[in-house]
Amino acid sequence: MLEIAKQSNYWYVWPAMEIAYLCRMRLSEVLDLTDSNELPTGLLIKRRKGSRDNITEWNPRLRAAWDHTITTRNRILADRKQPHPIRAEDRRIIISERTGDKIVLSSLKTAIGRVTVATKQAAEERGIIWVPFTFHDLKRKGVSDTKGDKQEASGHRTASMMNV
Repeated sequence: MLEIAKQSNYWYVWPAMEIAYLCRMRLSEVLDLTDSNELPTGLLIKRRKGSRDNITEWNPRLRAAWDHTITTRNRILADRKQPHPIRAEDRRIIISERTGDKIVLSSLKTAIGRVTVATKQAAEERGIIWVPFTFHDLKRKGVSDTKGDKQEASGHRTASMMNV
């Protein structure tokens, strides 16, 4: 699905998916990302729903997804002759090509749905069994694939949160 997302008309779908998986993030947390989240050591993840904030260290895949969003955002703003917000916490990394504003949740969900349909069709053409999943499953898979302390990596405050 990631490869099809890279080829789609929705420039922001593949980096949102990649960042969500690698940083074990919810969709809303990905949309909240700004330049202020970028640290020399990694990406500062500001969690929602009572989870602990944490930092995910840079790796080549995360760096590539992050740099893609920054480069594309900067191009969109330049093409629109729209100034960058002065404060880093006001500079969203995923913005709309049409408006230059933060992508709204419903727009990203629509784009993901369209990429999912294309992925399902491509899978069926190749004889691959397609198993539907949600965006939040990217966080779940990222947590299960994490080596080391999964609770700390996910931002969950308690073991019971992890169990859910």
